[in-house]
This record gives sequence, C-alpha cells and structure tokens, in this order.
Amino acid sequence: MAWTYDLRPRMAGVGTGIGAILGAVLLLSLSDALVKLAGDRFGLAQLVLLRSLVASVLLAAGLWAIGGRAALVLRRPGWVWARSLSLTAMWLCYYAALPTIALPLAAACYYLSPIWMALMARGVLGIAIGPHGWCAIALSASGVLLAVAPSPGNLTPVMLLPLAAGGFYALAGILTWGRTREESAGAMALNLNLCLCIVAGVGLAYLALSDVKAEGFVLAFWPPLAWNDLALVALLGLLLAVIATGVALAYRLAPTPVVGLFDSAYLGFAALWSALLFAEPPGLREGAGIALIAAGAVLMGFRGRR
Repeated sequence: MAWTYDLRPRMAGVGTGIGAILGAVLLLSLSDALVKLAGDRFGLAQLVLLRSLVASVLLAAGLWAIGGRAALVLRRPGWVWARSLSLTAMWLCYYAALPTIALPLAAACYYLSPIWMALMARGVLGIAIGPHGWCAIALSASGVLLAVAPSPGNLTPVMLLPLAAGGFYALAGILTWGRTREESAGAMALNLNLCLCIVAGVGLAYLALSDVKAEGFVLAFWPPLAWNDLALVALLGLLLAVIATGVALAYRLAPTPVVGLFDSAYLGFAALWSALLFAEPPGLREGAGIALIAAGAVLMGFRGRR
C-alpha cells in the first residue's frame, strides 16, 4: 500500500506539527523576502554567518535556561549533522538565486520538494509511491513548467539553484522523520545554525585567501554594514531561531508527506510578500502554475490511509 502511515495514535502530535510548519513557513517567507530586499547590502556568506550567530546564541541560551546541558545533547549526532548539512546546502542554493529571480518564481521551482520527498521516501524509507503519488508528481511538475515557462531566453543555470534547494530540503525532511525523531527540536535547530556558521566561515576564509575579487551578493566578502543592517541581521537571526525550531518540531511530529502538504503554504505567503514588498504579484500564468503545485502537494499529502 502507498503511504500507509497510521496517524490515529498521534493525531494531537500531528496537529501540533501542522501548526508548527504553517507558522514556520509564514516566518520563512518573510525572512526570505527581507533577504531579497536587502541582499545588495550584504555578501551571502557574511549574511549567513551573522544571522546564524545570532540564532545560535538565542537557541543555546534558551535551551540552557530550560533544560541545562542535557538539552544540548544529541542522541544520534551523525544523522543530525547530515540533516544540518542538507539544510545548509538548501539555504545557500536558494539565497544565491534570490537576487536574480522573482520570489514567487523561485518558490515555484523550490516546491518541487514534494516530488523529491516522495522519491526519497521510496528509496530511503521503503514507502511505495503508488498511482496517487505519481499523479501528484505529475501535477507538481506541470505547475513548475507552467510557472517557469522554460525557453531559451529565460532558462538559465540560476534556475537550477532553487530546484536543487528543493531536493536538499526534501532530503532533510526525510532524515528528520526517518532518523532523528528522538532528538529535541531545539537541539536540532542549534546544530543547524552551528553548521551554517561553520560553512559560512569556510566560505569567507576561501574568499579572503583566494584571488576571487567579485562584487555582488554571492561572492562579496565583507561589505561594510550600517546600524540598520545590523538590526536587520538581529531580526533575521531571531526569525531563524523560531523557524528552525518549528521545522524540526513539525517533521518530528508528523509524517513527511503531511508536513510537505502544509509546507506548500509558503507559495501563497511568498506571493503575498512579493506583492507587498516588491510590487511584483504573480501573473496569471505563474499563479496557475503555483495552484497546480499546491494541488500536487494536496494530493501527495492526502493519498493513501489518513
């Protein structure tokens, strides 16, 4: 049978997981919009490092206050680090694309993640996809093609970045549900931010020591920051601490396909922030593509036994 999760013994936990992912994607879409809005004032590695430093301090202080040192201990550190590396790759790919791609379009490419989740769940967890699953995959793929409308003029290598980000996010979701459900959401969120700090630090060291001298968001080393930039970094760090905890909690409490269903609310939130902050509402074609992607996520989440 396809996707035969029995949720009845844990419906309360599933409901909490759904609420956690909805809150997380609302804040995540706002955070991504703010990064796109202010990206020209930062370098990618610089922004990731400063934001994750703020989030790490907040998470570590909160966890220590609540549970002491025991709250920081990981039961399966290898799998947690693998999850964190997947999410780090996801953020780097997605943010690298944002300066040159409209937010709703980047989100449409990114939300092929339900397809990746289904395929990875089949390969990693042994869960069959089934006819409904393949229909959901076809709907989502059709939606991405409609939203992107690939042609020689707009099909650039940059479009691959949000697609890759969706794959890395799906892998992280599979690892969270299949390998790290016994971990605390706060400890996993802290580990993610530590991983982001390490990778961003390595990137900055490479830019400092290499002959790469480039302007722009992706390859800039350390642009000077004003006080309002530092305030934005603090806000983004606070948002990331909440987002990382919410995502980890959601994928611990609810099966990956169910979380992926409500995770697709990001598409609507991204369109909202794009209209409010950039005066770039999605057109009719992009909106129809986003609707198809959401329909695929709905079918993916509700097929099989509920």
